[in-house]
Amino acid sequence: MSGGDFVVRAAVPQDDPERVFDVLWQLAPDDARPDPGRLAAAWRDLHAQAGRRLLLAVAGSTFVGTLDTLVAPNLTHGARPYMVVENVVVAPEWRRRGVARALMLAALDDAAAAGCYKVQLVSNAARTDAHRFYASIGFAQSAVGYRRYLTTAP
Repeated sequence: MSGGDFVVRAAVPQDDPERVFDVLWQLAPDDARPDPGRLAAAWRDLHAQAGRRLLLAVAGSTFVGTLDTLVAPNLTHGARPYMVVENVVVAPEWRRRGVARALMLAALDDAAAAGCYKVQLVSNAARTDAHRFYASIGFAQSAVGYRRYLTTAP
């Protein structure tokens, strides 16, 4: 999928996880950056996980957006899977240029191809611009979400 000056594609193991993380770090800039070994292990695990696909928006050789998906098996709704979307991030200088829309549409296409009955995501309550964006592409606020953060491992 293309947005003119960027393309959306699936991440591949050969991509540099440090460069991908540079975009993702915008979600939690106060967190410590993971050490390279831990990041490399997480990168390998991500690519090995069944149903997992990280989408990247790429302008030239620069990663400008990410969207992480997981298609999960399911026993309800005719045993059709569902997709969870996480880590939707667009670099600040690339916002309002169609990057998030292109990423989301690619994820929705993947979900339809996988036979998913729904796509769900959660968004921080303070991200009202993001909520308006999600509504503009057909998502409805239809649930109350809960999180429990666990202590970090050493």
